[in-house]
Order: sequence, then C-alpha cells, then structure tokens
Amino acid sequence: MRRALFFLSFSCLAIAQSPAPADWRFAQPDADIKGSVNLQAVLTSAAAAKAIEQIKAQSKNNTAQIDLVMGMLRTVDRVSFSGRQKAPNDMDALAEVTGSFDPQLVMGLFPSTGPSKVKAVGPHTILIGEGDSFTAAVARLDGSAPSAPADDFAASDIWFEANAAFLSKQSGQAMPPMLQDLRSVALGLTLSDSPVLDVVLDSSGADAARKLLATLNIINSAAAGSRAMASIAKNLSLAQDGSKVKMHVVIPPEVMAMIQEQAKSAVAGGAAPPQLAPLLGILGLGGASAGAPGRPAPAAGAAPPPPQQNGGAIRIYGLDDGPKEIQAPK
Repeated sequence: MRRALFFLSFSCLAIAQSPAPADWRFAQPDADIKGSVNLQAVLTSAAAAKAIEQIKAQSKNNTAQIDLVMGMLRTVDRVSFSGRQKAPNDMDALAEVTGSFDPQLVMGLFPSTGPSKVKAVGPHTILIGEGDSFTAAVARLDGSAPSAPADDFAASDIWFEANAAFLSKQSGQAMPPMLQDLRSVALGLTLSDSPVLDVVLDSSGADAARKLLATLNIINSAAAGSRAMASIAKNLSLAQDGSKVKMHVVIPPEVMAMIQEQAKSAVAGGAAPPQLAPLLGILGLGGASAGAPGRPAPAAGAAPPPPQQNGGAIRIYGLDDGPKEIQAPK
C-alpha cells in the first residue's frame, strides 16, 4: 500500500480541465473521509508552477527524471479517494484514478506480489487498494447499483468531506468547545488567481448550527478590524441551512500568498492547531497527521487529552494588535 499512497500523495502535490466525474461506488459505504483532486487544475495553478520550478532548481541533476514524472502526471485527470480508520495506525484506503493514460502501463508500475492491488475498471480508469476492501470495491463497481450521489463540492478542483470523529482522532486532540456538536466538515476549493472556498459544517441539529453561526460571525467581525484579514472578512458570507452552517469566500491573490506562508511557518514551528493537521496535510501545507513520519502516534487505546478549560473562550490570532479572546455564545 506504501507504493499506492506514494502515488496518491505525489499526485496531490502536483492535470482536460473538466475531468469525468468519479464513480463513487468504489468508496466504502462507511468511509470516514472521501475527496478528490483535479490534477490538471492543480498542476496549472500559479502556486504549483512555482513549486515545480523550485524543485527543478534544487534538483538540477534530476531534471530529466522530474520531466518524466510530470509527463506521466499530465495524463492524469482526477484522483478520487476514500478512507476508513480501522485502527489508530491502520487506514483502509481506496483510490480511483482517471485520465488519458494507458491503464496497463500504469498497472505495470505496481509489483505483482504484495498487499497493494490495482485493477483497470474503465478504459482510462484504475482502482487502487488492498485486501478485502479492494475486492468489495471491485464488486460494487461491477454491480448495477447507481453511483453514490456526489457531494455539493465534488466538482471542485480540491474537495474533501470527513466526519468530526475522524478529524479528532487524527489530531489526537478533542474538538474545541465551539465544534463539540460538529458531525462533519465538507470543503470545496476552486483554483484561480482568486480561489473560491466553500465550507459546510454539519452540526448535531439546528440549535447547534445557530450557536456555531453566531460564533463564526463574532470571529468574522473581529477579523474585519485587522488590515491583514479585512479583505477576507469582506468577501466572506455565512448562512445557516438547518443543521448546517455554510461558508463561501473569495480569497484575493495577496491573501492566498500570505495564508500559504503563514501556514507553512506555523506547521514548521509546531504552532498550528492540531485539529487543522489533516486539512493542512491535504492542502499540501505540511500538516502531518498523528502517526505520520516525524510525529509520534498516540498510544493505542489512549483517550485524547481534554480540551483546555478556558470557559469556552476562543482566541483569534493574526490581528494587528495581537491575539484576542472572545466568548462563544451559550
């Protein structure tokens, strides 16, 4: 599975602009996380182009190999994935890869023995997985059942949805007080000079969503007073839809550059909130999840440490006059 995960992670760092939609029958019915990456859009983004140039500059002796890898990636349209946490350090992962590549050529890159399995499930689509989970996914794709309905953001360039329990386990920390009633998070990012970010926070009910929306509005108002965050606050809309809080924001180019630099610095210095680690990792900002290389995994069966007892106060960073604490609505 290591080879498969390497293929996935490398692809996510990286390609037709409107790739065919994924056949979500491959995903586990009880997946903790699922998502997809439009590699064409990511690879042609300004941030990716800059990163590729930096890699080439730092690896001048390997330029030919880098060009070969990039040529292969340009035959990939979309990588869709799903995962189910079986144990603290055991993720049942599946991936469906679509593009213009020859499946037989790609499958030749995988060893004929070992736990990782790969199968062509379409003219230009392969499935990657392991064991019984892989066998069950193939059976679902061979069946006559319709493809599982896609999330509202599944057509975004980068999209993922995860349940709150999974995110909490990955971070090794309990959710902060304002997110105690959170059930799932869905995120869709459409890349451009001014990226568009949509987020849906699904809570346990309408009352919990109302409290969460009130808290986010307070945070947004406080952020609007900061020169660094004012442009985001101005372009942010928040609304409640039953048990869900929906956020839509257009991110100006200069703010996106600032966010990337601050996120990298925070992760490198260990200052990023642990609850954001899975999201930062998916977005390529260096967030390592618990159990990843360089970060010790929590002991099996160990309960996550309790949240800090601060009376439900929320601390906002990045403001001109330093961090500020606000009280979450009761």
